[in-house]
Amino acid sequence: MIPNEVKEFFSSQFGKSFLVKGKPGTGKTTFVFGILEELCPEGNCVYISPRIDKSSSYGKYPWIEGDFNNNEDFLRMLASRIKVIWESSDTKPVIVVDSIDSLSIATTRSADWEDNKFELERLLFDFSRKVNADIIMITEQTDVTSLDYLVDGVVFLDIADISERDVRKINLLKMRGVELSQSRYTFTLEGGVFNSFEPFKVSYPDQTQVPSPLVDPAESKISTGISDFDEVLGGGYQKGSFNLFEITSGVGDSFYSLLLPAFINHLNMGRGLLSMPTEGTSVETEKRMIYPFTGDSHFHGQFVGFEIRDLKGRIPTYIEPFSGNIYKDMDLFHKAKNELMARYGSPILDYIGLDSMEYNYGWENIGSIIGQMASITKTTENVVLAVAKHGQRINESVAHMATTHWKFENVDKTLVMYGIVPRTGVFAVQMEFISGYPKVRLIPLK
Repeated sequence: MIPNEVKEFFSSQFGKSFLVKGKPGTGKTTFVFGILEELCPEGNCVYISPRIDKSSSYGKYPWIEGDFNNNEDFLRMLASRIKVIWESSDTKPVIVVDSIDSLSIATTRSADWEDNKFELERLLFDFSRKVNADIIMITEQTDVTSLDYLVDGVVFLDIADISERDVRKINLLKMRGVELSQSRYTFTLEGGVFNSFEPFKVSYPDQTQVPSPLVDPAESKISTGISDFDEVLGGGYQKGSFNLFEITSGVGDSFYSLLLPAFINHLNMGRGLLSMPTEGTSVETEKRMIYPFTGDSHFHGQFVGFEIRDLKGRIPTYIEPFSGNIYKDMDLFHKAKNELMARYGSPILDYIGLDSMEYNYGWENIGSIIGQMASITKTTENVVLAVAKHGQRINESVAHMATTHWKFENVDKTLVMYGIVPRTGVFAVQMEFISGYPKVRLIPLK
């Protein structure tokens, strides 16, 4: 979908002028056809391009072919087409010029196309005003020109770099009459369709459902609870694996969206889950996130959470209180794990907040503990999901132990993730609750 600000921009009853800028290959044409999907349900648009084959997928829109002798001939043909639109529809016409540079070359037949471009822009701008039409012009000139000041709206499409991976961005530089909730959006051209991403948010439904679990895709793996992630991993988390998730600044607790389906799926498969939450999250908070989608039958007894607690207070049965002594606490953790394995078998899923471990015990004390945990896990069928905050001192040593290593970032309010081991492209993380339980999609940013 296109950004809401762009939809609002074109919602006026009066014609608007819109300039789409960007280097070749940034997705300008695909973006414009995303706009036409919104604006032209009645076929009230005219697409002008001297450089794209009419037989392509763009050919479903009315065309004016790019074989003109001069600006005047072209405008007469355009006026004739606009007249037909107004006679058959009450919806204002939409004129697309892709691109203004190639159209200027087509109408001059000379090397003076740049001088002609200035005149053509003025003629098109005046014409669209007179016939009350929206006009969208595409250009590959990225510098600011006189046209930027003339039009009502300007957007710039670009490709940014994140850890040597390409991410597409659209910058809303000028949107006259529209209040911008944000000026940049991440987008993808996956499937040949423009799709920008709204700010990531999670809103639990009033009515929740317990989902049917996803079965393990392979005997040697357990499902992540997310079909897309299972596919990326070639069948899910490897049994006997230590999986590291690194969280950068600005992500907050939204990374839980990728882990929550694994917790729910694992419990609903009748397996054990142990959790040492990250800093800022309590075991009770985790219960509130998980319990609505498992219920009593797959939560109590199968889930055990650990955190440092005052033993004088009331402690829920699903919490094992830590004392703050790392050796006593790890003994307690392994005892609870052995009890779960005796009751439910393996694989057991361990969720470890490395930031809380580093804060509570000191980074110099947890290195060997985490190393032992990773080594022992790889001799079993159990799976560890470890979360570290970017900048922790323990990160480098833990990364060397990890079977897989993933990184989360906030890019223009879009939650994205990518694999360091294995190396992957960037995915936008989307969560929805249409069926009453969390469903997560990983959309490649292509």
